[in-house]
Amino acid sequence: MYFKYLRYLAFALGGLCTVVAAGALFLYATFDGARLAAELSHFAKQRHQRSLRLEGPLELSMFPRLTLHVPRGSLSGRAGEGEFLGFERASLGVRLMPLLTHRVVVDRVELDGLRMALRRDRDGRHNAADLLAPPAADNGKGAEPLAFESASLAVRNGALTWNDEAAGRALALSELELSTGRLAPQAEAYAELSGRLTQASPGVDARFKLEASYRLGAEGRPVQFDGLRAELRGSLAGQADAELGFSIPRLGLTPEGARADSAEAIFKLAGQQLRSRLAGLAEGDEGWTVERLSTELDWKTALGRLTGSLTGGARWGGDGRVLELSGQGGELALAPEAASPLRKIAVRGDGRIDFTRGSGAGKIELTHELGHLQGSWSLPRLAPLALGFDGDVESFDLDRQLAGGKPQKNRKGEPAAADDAALPVDLSGLRGLDIDAVLRFGSLKAGGLRFEKLRLPVAVHEGRLVSTGQTATLYGGAFEGSLSLAADGNKLAWRAYLQNADAAALSRDLAGKAPFGGTANVFVDLTSAGATRGQLRSGMAGLARVRLRSGTLQGFDLLAALKEWRPALQARQAAGRRPKGGETSALGELTAGFTIERGVARTTDLKAQGGPLAIAGAGSVDLAGQRLDLLSRVSLQVLPAGPEVAALAGLRGLAVPVRVHGPFGQPEWRLEPGAQLAASAPPARQVVPAQRRPAPKPVAKPSAKPAPRPAASPEPAEASE
Repeated sequence: MYFKYLRYLAFALGGLCTVVAAGALFLYATFDGARLAAELSHFAKQRHQRSLRLEGPLELSMFPRLTLHVPRGSLSGRAGEGEFLGFERASLGVRLMPLLTHRVVVDRVELDGLRMALRRDRDGRHNAADLLAPPAADNGKGAEPLAFESASLAVRNGALTWNDEAAGRALALSELELSTGRLAPQAEAYAELSGRLTQASPGVDARFKLEASYRLGAEGRPVQFDGLRAELRGSLAGQADAELGFSIPRLGLTPEGARADSAEAIFKLAGQQLRSRLAGLAEGDEGWTVERLSTELDWKTALGRLTGSLTGGARWGGDGRVLELSGQGGELALAPEAASPLRKIAVRGDGRIDFTRGSGAGKIELTHELGHLQGSWSLPRLAPLALGFDGDVESFDLDRQLAGGKPQKNRKGEPAAADDAALPVDLSGLRGLDIDAVLRFGSLKAGGLRFEKLRLPVAVHEGRLVSTGQTATLYGGAFEGSLSLAADGNKLAWRAYLQNADAAALSRDLAGKAPFGGTANVFVDLTSAGATRGQLRSGMAGLARVRLRSGTLQGFDLLAALKEWRPALQARQAAGRRPKGGETSALGELTAGFTIERGVARTTDLKAQGGPLAIAGAGSVDLAGQRLDLLSRVSLQVLPAGPEVAALAGLRGLAVPVRVHGPFGQPEWRLEPGAQLAASAPPARQVVPAQRRPAPKPVAKPSAKPAPRPAASPEPAEASE
C-alpha cells in the first residue's frame, strides 16, 4: 500500500517537472527581450521620472541556470538630469516560478563597470532619495513588477562619486570590488568591499578595504554587523604612506539607533601611531555618545618622541559632524633624541571639533615638576591639519629639562660644560606641521640665560619655524628677538637686541664667569646650518655689536700690569702676567663691532674710553673653539691717586701693545712690543653701472608763447651727520 502512495507521488512530481520544463521551454520560446526592456524603461519613467536606456534587448539563457542578461545601460537622474547610474554589463539570476505569474524575482546579481553619481544639494536633498523611499500603493492593480531577493551580489570594476554641495566636499571611489552573500529577509552572510579612494581637499589617494558579517531583519534591512573592519592605506591629508584602521566587534542597528560595546581606531605614519579605544558607543537623538574614550599616542615631534595616553568622554552631535571632548586627562612623556627621557607631564583638557566647518577649539592644562602651562588650543583647519595655541607658563627650566631633570655639575660642584659638539640637530620634524602659537613665560631658563616676562610667538609652516616679535626682560634689560629654523638644509637664523642689561649677571650665567661688569647693549644677527651642534657653531655667519657703559674688567688689573711691565717696556721685551680673581680694571665705555664668518668673530674697532685707560684693539673670537686672540693698544690717560703715581707717570699717553690669547675661561695676558693692530678694511663701494637714458621724444612747438616760469627756489643744504 505504501508503494502505491509512493507511485502516486512520483507521478505527481514527474508531472510537475514536466509542467515546469514545458513552461520553461515555452518561456524561452516566447521571451521577448525588447518588450521587457521597453516595459522596464516605461516603469522607470512612470514611477521615478527617470530615463532608463538599454543598448539592445534583454537576453535569456537556460543553462547552467536561468539568467537574464542585460546589455550596457544607464539610468538618468530625476527628470532626466544627467546620468545617475550606468553599467557595462549585468547578469541577473531569475527565478522561474515567479516568471510564470508575470513577476520578475532576482536571485543573483553580477555587475561589470558599474558607475554611480551621488549628490546632496545645498538644501540637503539627495539625488537618490526617490529610489530609497518605500513604494506607494498600487491601487490594487497587482503585484510589484520587480521583487528583489538575491543569493549574492557581485560588482567588478565599479566607480562611485559623491558630491556634497552643502559641505563643499567631493570624493571618488574607483576600482570597486564588492561581493556579498544572501540578501533577503532574515539572511546572515559575509560582505567585502575594496577599491581606491581619491579626494582633492583634503588630499587623499589611498586603497581601502571593508569587510564584515551581517544579519538582515524581516524587511531586508541590516540589524547587526559582526567583525566590522575597515582599512585605508596610501596618501592621507598630504601624508604619504599613512595607514588608518577601524574595527568594531559588534554593531547593532535598532530603531532607537546604533549600539556598540567597543570600537578601536588606529592611525600609523612612518613608525608613529595614534590609537583610540571607545567604550559604550551609542547613537541617540543628540548624536553619538561615548562613555569612555582612551587615546594612546606614540608620535615623533620636532622636540622628540611623545608617548602617553589620555582618557575622557566624547559625544558626536549635529548628525555626526561635531565632536565634543570632555574631561580628557592623562600623562604624556617627551623623550628628546639626544638626551635622557623627560619626566611625565600631566595633561587635562577639553574641546569641540566641527567637521562641517573644518575647525575646532578647546582648553588645555599641562603640569610638570619644572613648570605649569595653562591655555587654549584651536584647529583653524582640519585638512590639512593646522594647530593654534595660546598659553601661559609660570616658570620653566629648559636646561634642566634637557639634562633629564638633573642639573649637570663637575667635581667642584659647579655647572659642567659638556662637550656637546657631536650632538645631532635634526629639524626634519618641522615638516608637515602647521602651527601658530603664542607662549608667555613668567620665567624661563634656556641656554643658561634667565628670561623674565617672555612673550614667544611661534609659527611653523612648510618645514620652517619662524618666531618674530619676541620680547622679554633679561637681567634688568629689554630684550627683543626673532628666530627662524628651516628643515630644508637644517638652517638657523637668529636676530636679537638687548638694552641696558646687567653685564656681570649676563656673562656669569652665559659663560660660568663674569669677565665684565657694567650695563650692556648687545646686537646679534646670525645665520648657520649643520647637522650637529658643532657644525652649527662652526658655520655661524653674521654681525654683532657690543656696547658696555660704566664697564669694568673682572679678574685682571691693567694698571698693575703696566706697573709690572715698565722694565720690559724699556727693554722692548715681551712679558706676561697671570690673572688674579680679585682684580678689576675700570674701562669706562667699551664698544666693538664684529663680523662673523665660519664660526669666528673678527673685530677691528674695539675701543674703550672715558676711564683711566684708553683702549683701541682688534682680533678674533673663535666661537666654535671657544678661544680668543685680541691685540689692543692700552694708553694711560688719568694717573691714579696714591703712591703708584710716580711709577706710572712715565707711561701716561704711551700706547702699550697687550695681547689676550687663549681659551675663554683662562686667557693669557702678554705684553708684545712692536705688535701691530690689524687695519680695518674700508667698506667696499658698490659700483652701479650707469643706465642709458632713452632718447627724448620730439615735442611739437606751441603755437603761443608760453608764460615765463617762476624762478626756482634754492634747495636746502644737506644736514651734516
